[in-house]
Amino acid sequence: MPALERLYRAHKAQGLVILGIDQGESASVATAYAHKRGVTFPILIDDQQQYGRAYAANGLPTSVLVDSSGRIVKGVDGELSFDAMQALVATVLKSK
Repeated sequence: MPALERLYRAHKAQGLVILGIDQGESASVATAYAHKRGVTFPILIDDQQQYGRAYAANGLPTSVLVDSSGRIVKGVDGELSFDAMQALVATVLKSK
């Protein structure tokens, strides 16, 4: 979460949107978690746990990079370092 927040703050002026998705927990639990960690990007609640099936996620966390036209560019299962996220996002932001 801290790396995602850092990435968001670094690139939101360039149009980067980050949406967190909390699977299976209540909105109050997700909100408390985000608040405690200083998260400023939106956290969506997936109480029906549809996200994993929709994106064929094999585990959590899963990251899905979507370009500005809505095309899925890449999906990654597992935790990513800040540098890895930065490299993924750079490919989409430079094509804008």
